[in-house]
Amino acid sequence: MFAACPLLAQSKHLWVLRSSGEMVEYDPATFAAKEMVKVPAEALKNPAAISINRLGQILFAPAIALPLSDEDAKSAHKIWLWDGHAATTIDQGVEHKLGARGSNQEISESVPVAILSADGNHLFWFANESRRLQREGVDLSIVTTWQAWQTDTNGQNRQDLVSVQMPDCRCTTGSCEESCPTAATWIPAGGLEKFFLMTQSVAGQTQTEYKSTTLYQESAGKWTPSPMPEALQRLLDASPDGSTIVEAIPDTGCCGWSNQSDDQTLVIAIGKPRKVFDELENYNNPDYDVSFFTSNAALSPDLKSVAATISGTADANHPIQLAEEGQANPEESQRIHKALGQLPAVEVKSLDDPPKRQVFLPHASLIGWLSEKEMLIVEDHLLATYNLTTGTRRKSNIKVEDAARVFLR
Repeated sequence: MFAACPLLAQSKHLWVLRSSGEMVEYDPATFAAKEMVKVPAEALKNPAAISINRLGQILFAPAIALPLSDEDAKSAHKIWLWDGHAATTIDQGVEHKLGARGSNQEISESVPVAILSADGNHLFWFANESRRLQREGVDLSIVTTWQAWQTDTNGQNRQDLVSVQMPDCRCTTGSCEESCPTAATWIPAGGLEKFFLMTQSVAGQTQTEYKSTTLYQESAGKWTPSPMPEALQRLLDASPDGSTIVEAIPDTGCCGWSNQSDDQTLVIAIGKPRKVFDELENYNNPDYDVSFFTSNAALSPDLKSVAATISGTADANHPIQLAEEGQANPEESQRIHKALGQLPAVEVKSLDDPPKRQVFLPHASLIGWLSEKEMLIVEDHLLATYNLTTGTRRKSNIKVEDAARVFLR
């Protein structure tokens, strides 16, 4: 029955987080269960904090925001790691120190983020280390240093890789997050190997301002920075060498509004962007407070196509309020409700110039590519594959409550 399955699928690793709290590996060619790993109970509520590399190592590291809350500052923080043989916990190294500088209070904080390596031999760490001056609870200024280093899989033997000190920043609104940049790092889903991207941004009072993005590439153990032509916003995928990037430009809506700008998704190759999703072009929805966007995306292995899950911010079965400057339009409202009734949906676009739609699958969510022509998707809460050439599916009996609990590496 499965003799015709692509050979590439056999080299992929498929993991599903069950509602019982086990991470189970399945053979993507036959959907037969293989290995099972018990993960921390908290992981079931926070699958976004789980990462898995191609070797089957599993890391659970819940995100911690800066500035630290009183509870986070007092709590012990550990990451959980399955190294392929046994589970262990590693101290995350969160720091919170109080001091005085003249009549001001100095707060030094750092929250290292642990990342799996693709080869399974070590961990990468990234952190914004900040020194903030306050007076009577009001932020005055901050100095932030972004650092990257690597350790062994026990968190020991630190080796510094990159350090970038940002300029001393005045917190003009009384909150440094609204005025001053921090750095966020993006790596490929299968673990860090040859490149990563670092974006500096300012959260702002109403919307995020993206300042710059730098591509770091490794050669002979040295990480070399290359500034990108423009700052990237929400990164969704990249080619193995980082030369082709999928970026989403989210809606700028704030203050309770969902639809105040045009959601877009771009594929950027050799500095040239190609638009593969445009909310207003596709759905013509300026009058109603609902956004359509790509919640995830993946480049095909041959870099000739991109697949994405299209999602919406409203329910097809409920009324949708007008946008902040919208005018009532019954035809638009009817069209929007009809479109929402198909979501989530998987769309595949070619990377021609201009891109062309190849596939549209309503009521489906993308997991990833098994080969150049076969995708893994979730339909009706079951895992299935879809072949772009034949239009056929291989359906499994693997039930999935949430596509975010499925990992294809």
